[in-house]
Amino acid sequence: MSKKIFLSFLFVLGILSGRFDVKADNSNYLNNRYPLIRKPYMELPLGSIKAKGWLLEMLERQRDGASSQMDTLYPEVMGERNGWLGGDGDQWERGPYWIDGLLPLAYILDDDNLKRKIQPWIEWTLKSQREDGFFGPSKDYSPEPGLQRDNSADWWPRMVMLKIMQQYYSATRDERVIDFMTKYFRYQLATLPSTPLGNWTFWAEFRACDNLQAVYWLYNITGEAFLLDLGNLLHEQSFNFIDMFLNRDHLTRFNSIHCVNLAQGLKEPVIYYQQKPEKSYIDAVKKGLADIRKYNGQPQGMFGGDEGLHGNNPTQGSELCSAVELMYSLEKMMEITGDLTFTDHLERIAFNALPTQITDDFMNKQYFQQANQIMRQRILFMERGLVILAVFLICIKLGLNLPKACGMRPQIRVLRRWLILLQRW
Repeated sequence: MSKKIFLSFLFVLGILSGRFDVKADNSNYLNNRYPLIRKPYMELPLGSIKAKGWLLEMLERQRDGASSQMDTLYPEVMGERNGWLGGDGDQWERGPYWIDGLLPLAYILDDDNLKRKIQPWIEWTLKSQREDGFFGPSKDYSPEPGLQRDNSADWWPRMVMLKIMQQYYSATRDERVIDFMTKYFRYQLATLPSTPLGNWTFWAEFRACDNLQAVYWLYNITGEAFLLDLGNLLHEQSFNFIDMFLNRDHLTRFNSIHCVNLAQGLKEPVIYYQQKPEKSYIDAVKKGLADIRKYNGQPQGMFGGDEGLHGNNPTQGSELCSAVELMYSLEKMMEITGDLTFTDHLERIAFNALPTQITDDFMNKQYFQQANQIMRQRILFMERGLVILAVFLICIKLGLNLPKACGMRPQIRVLRRWLILLQRW
């Protein structure tokens, strides 16, 4: 999937403020409203921190790279046919994922061109809201190669869009967002008992914490009590990470959980801890992280998982999507608990795992990466002559007939296989 590979996740610490002695009634520094527990750290409004030096260079590289060009590099999905622009194309998560990274980049850099690119997604989403509070794509279409045209009403992609709306409000103070989210959360409270999180897909169950944090964010602004009822309901319907960490053996088994669901969902007990501050929730997450390190950990701060969890073998990869989601989870858990061990872990990933999976010009990514991968090789067009020569030498060595072996007209796919054989020879 084309996910949040955007380097703004590298800089999560830069958008956090100091201790909770900031007045809660200052709209720029919202701490938790009673009965939610007070947070030791709070997030500053988007765009209030201005980058300089190396940090600014990284953000500008990101802007000049693929981050700002997905609508032209990937028009089939991110173009005007996207369902989140009202089109009949991709209806699910990929459009919102792009905007979730592009929006903070635009406002951190105060880039008007990027803001103009984002605004149609915001406006269409706001205008799509029905009287009952539902919003977003609502029609499924027949299959089309390369597009996700079904499950349009799934709860999961709306969780991504809620996070986008939070960030948009933080940067602009557009009051439409408050009314929009209030209506949607009333819709959720009324609808989830009969149409639970797992009704369409399982993704929403594992990632409900992103929905939950948005509910608490709105509660801190409006104070409406129904939001706490919704918080309890979302927790009840989400995957039980507390039970998994304390009572099950998932973290010792291969393919027991999708690696991004683990990275993203492990913060759920800490998010809910704000409403129900029982120490067991924090203890469960810390035990879970310890077991992840013990059975699946890798030195760059990640865990082995190329889609499914797969142990700590360094010859198998960790997923780029897992890196950015685990970084966000660690950021939110540090914000809520003040525990700087989460910060240390976040920093290890940010400076060791993440940069190695994105090219310097931000035009390409490596989906999976091995912890012990120290270099990669490419066969360029001008090197094919050397490859062909190597293949001839192998054929002579093995007594093979090259035209017969390669079907008279060797193709690059065949040559690559012979090159692998040569390297092993």
